[in-house]
Amino acid sequence: MVKNTGFRKGTFYWNNLVLVLVAACLPALLIGIGVYNLGGGQIVRKLNEAHQTQLNQSIQRVDETLSRLELFAAQLAFHPDFDESLNERNFSEQFQMTRDLFRSLSLMKEGNPLVFDVSLYLEDSGRLISDHWGVRTIANDADRESFRRLLGTKGKIAWTDELNSLTPGETPYKGVVTKLYAKGDETPFGAFFIYIRPSEFDQLIRRLASGGGTAFLTDRDGRIVAADDSGSAALQEALVRRMTPASASSNTFVSDWEGSRYSVSYGQLSRFGNDWTYVSATPLTNITAPVSAMSRMIVAVGGFGLALALLLSWFASKRIYNPIRKLVGLFHSTPAKESGDRGLNEIAFIERQWKRHLDENEALQGRLRLSLPSLREAFLMQYLQGRFVALSEREIVEKLRQYDWRIEGKRFAVMAAVLYGREEPERKYTSRDAQLIDYAATNIIQELCRTASVHAQAINFQNSTIGVMLVLDPAEPAAEARRALLGLAENVADTVSGLLKVGAAVAVGKTTDKALELPELMDEAAKALRLRDPNVAADVLDVDDIMPALGQPVEFPLELERDVIQAMRMGLGEEASAGVREFVEAIRRSGGTQMHVQQGMLKLLGSAYDAMLRSGVNPDVVYGGAHLYEELMGIRQPEEMARWFSASVVGPFVGSVASAIDPETRSIVDRVAEQLRLELASDVSLDLYADRFGISPFKLSRAFKQVTGVNFIDYLTGLRIEKCKELLVTTDMKINDIAESLQYQPSYLIRLFKKSTEMTPGQFREKHTRVVG
Repeated sequence: MVKNTGFRKGTFYWNNLVLVLVAACLPALLIGIGVYNLGGGQIVRKLNEAHQTQLNQSIQRVDETLSRLELFAAQLAFHPDFDESLNERNFSEQFQMTRDLFRSLSLMKEGNPLVFDVSLYLEDSGRLISDHWGVRTIANDADRESFRRLLGTKGKIAWTDELNSLTPGETPYKGVVTKLYAKGDETPFGAFFIYIRPSEFDQLIRRLASGGGTAFLTDRDGRIVAADDSGSAALQEALVRRMTPASASSNTFVSDWEGSRYSVSYGQLSRFGNDWTYVSATPLTNITAPVSAMSRMIVAVGGFGLALALLLSWFASKRIYNPIRKLVGLFHSTPAKESGDRGLNEIAFIERQWKRHLDENEALQGRLRLSLPSLREAFLMQYLQGRFVALSEREIVEKLRQYDWRIEGKRFAVMAAVLYGREEPERKYTSRDAQLIDYAATNIIQELCRTASVHAQAINFQNSTIGVMLVLDPAEPAAEARRALLGLAENVADTVSGLLKVGAAVAVGKTTDKALELPELMDEAAKALRLRDPNVAADVLDVDDIMPALGQPVEFPLELERDVIQAMRMGLGEEASAGVREFVEAIRRSGGTQMHVQQGMLKLLGSAYDAMLRSGVNPDVVYGGAHLYEELMGIRQPEEMARWFSASVVGPFVGSVASAIDPETRSIVDRVAEQLRLELASDVSLDLYADRFGISPFKLSRAFKQVTGVNFIDYLTGLRIEKCKELLVTTDMKINDIAESLQYQPSYLIRLFKKSTEMTPGQFREKHTRVVG
């Protein structure tokens, strides 16, 4: 509730009261006089025009209904299924044909509400086929003569008022006769009789009449064909007498009948070869009644309105003044104190307060504009990470418009950058330092991209990866825009690497005209970063060239892989870790990218798992259920991959091996493996070496498998197969001699060799001899 401010009503209030009185009363008075004196005739004309328009629409609907009926009759006349062969068919015996014919007649009838029945009459057989009356032979001479007369009427399609009903006692129907002719014959062999529902036809004509009036349809001779049964028959006859065929053009006139005046409209309808005249008569009182009532109502309402306006003017002036008092109360509880006197100018006071609020609003708008980049970055981060998949293209455009970006009709591009090299031991960056580097790199990229595009937004994904969304000018040719993007990426990589002293790789994604495709393109660019060259400090990758680059061969150091696994089996942790580092460097030297290094490390991890399982060790127990593959996939830098593998894979593996086998037993296994390499050609066995080194065969067998990953026999067989391969390639010895030198039967050696290499010794020698040649 507004408090009483203590000032009195001044001239503003009284001037306002006089103005409201004049504004409310004078226009109403002038309008009432003008409408009463000048508007009556105009209203009558408009009502007549409206009535005539409504009548014309009704006539058009009647004409359209009769036109559809005429079209329906024409379609029956030219239907190819209804030819002279119908005279030769036996409808009593050919049940299926008769049923199909009944169905066709039924469908014809249901297609038009005016149609009561569609009957097929065949002159030669005297049969009438009807969905309503069935199949009948016209035996009555009078009926047959009547149908014959209908076949003799003029025209292929004719209207008739004398279509006989086959139900005794019924009056003839109005209908349409559609004659059927055989090819080359001008005498019809039959006809379709379309029976018209009398009630529906009269109802169709009734639409031409309005309240208290009448409507009817006459033929050339002035006979009434159809009439509104609710109208006066005497009035209809009087109008028919006044109408003559010569005057039956479209026109209107006024007719007096029994003390009433009628507005009569008439015109012609030409259908089925007949010229019909429609007549519609409407009492003038029905047309002008609204005007008389309106005139009386205007006078009454005008007088009442004038009195009411005086009262409401006084009330309205008070109500109009109340908002001023409320505004003053809202802006200041005691405005008199601010002005210093009772004659406070309320409008001036409100103006001053309004300007103050506008200044405050402008300050708030300024702070909002400063926060827009942060809000836009937060939205784009979530969108490019695929968290708004439900948004449509239009919704995305609207969202960015709210963040002061106009992107309609623009072209879009994305870039993804990754920072690396901070993990090297000599740099010793803390997590806080890494966050600051990411923040600085994001700002640098934002500044470089902002000047090279319509809009640009760099986004820090908080994982050493920075995404960039660019809005480009679509008028620039695609090839030039691509070159500019690659140049910008090169500038970004060089600048970030030079200023922050870290490695920087930038992947340039594809361009698109659809904002909906940006998350997918960003994901594609981020994946392309895995193909960066870890040996350079600043690298640029073009996603368009990624697929060809993937086809370049990279040699994986399989020998180093075997050495690492063997060192792990033997519990040599330092040698295994050194082998892992050499394994990574070998892939990098052969031109491998980050992705190739990661793939090689995944394969090495798989080999480590295989070695543990072969040694009878449970990897879940050794690694405490850790998901090593997932951890390795989350590492980006090759050096960090090598350090992680040494700490997380090699260390626990070597520890489990060390706890499972004592050093003395391990030394025996190593000596046995060495002796096997030297004594391949001798007849050796597990028991022989157990006796030689003073250990039980069972303990030696178990320790051998734990250290080497395979049992004694498989290890010996593998060495002999490798020796066999060497002899096959480097000597001309026959397979029988090689088998004898390796303590095998020839057939057994051939079976073992084929199982190991999937080819016979002869095929192996031929293949490798051909390669050497």
